[in-house]
Amino acid sequence: MSFSNAKRRRIKPFARPTAFDINVVFDIRHYQEVKYGNVINPYFPAVGTDEAFKVMEGEVLMRHEAPGIRRYGDHQMHVFSFANGLKAGGSVLNAGDGSLLEDGVVTNQAKRDVLSTLRYAGVAVTEFSPERDVYEQGFVLTLGGLNTLFNNGSHTLYPGDLICADIPNPADKGSRRNRALQTGVPHDKLQFTVAPFKQLSEEVSPTLASRFIMGTALSYSRPGQPLDVILHRSNVFAVRGNPQGGPPASSVERSASAPAKKKSRGGASKSSK
Repeated sequence: MSFSNAKRRRIKPFARPTAFDINVVFDIRHYQEVKYGNVINPYFPAVGTDEAFKVMEGEVLMRHEAPGIRRYGDHQMHVFSFANGLKAGGSVLNAGDGSLLEDGVVTNQAKRDVLSTLRYAGVAVTEFSPERDVYEQGFVLTLGGLNTLFNNGSHTLYPGDLICADIPNPADKGSRRNRALQTGVPHDKLQFTVAPFKQLSEEVSPTLASRFIMGTALSYSRPGQPLDVILHRSNVFAVRGNPQGGPPASSVERSASAPAKKKSRGGASKSSK
């Protein structure tokens, strides 16, 4: 008799060529706020177990990007790997069974509210336990190069797909509903997931989705399978088009950068050199 295990392992690559790694620090303020119950009406339910806040190798990391959040006074990037306790205006979501969803689907506006407070940071290379490890020492994050992730999202990814970091969707059917598929991840922890850029841009907007671009998929990956990816962040993103029958955006940019015209004493105009 054969048995199938819903939890799968992340197969690590033999090497990470062309990797670009930096040192980062755990977001201790967000950790304390969620763990000790200082979050009022969170969009995702808070959790109190220490294992849920642990950063694991290969997890997607986020950082806060909201005007109402007080920034740290140091020069470090402060990141975290759990979606528990995130807030989105007045929306409240039971991420365990999706009972508070509209027709079983997460509303796009609520998702935009959550993502607007975040920004993709990178992928964890080393682990970090906030209750045991030295906070000042931090851990290692990778921004670029070949890497192997775990497809903990609900979409099948194909080679060449532009992939993004995303928040978990609790309305997904089956055992993937709580998003904790990977072996060693507590059931209470809601990890950040991976999704195709095309899908995320349709749900929120291309401009907002561009803040979460992770890289390009190199392998075919169904949900629950490893995913080979070339990590490359996107800091600037623009959508060009031909709005309302006007000139293309490239023509508008050239017109804006054209030299200004001066008027001569006789009233005729001449272009400045």
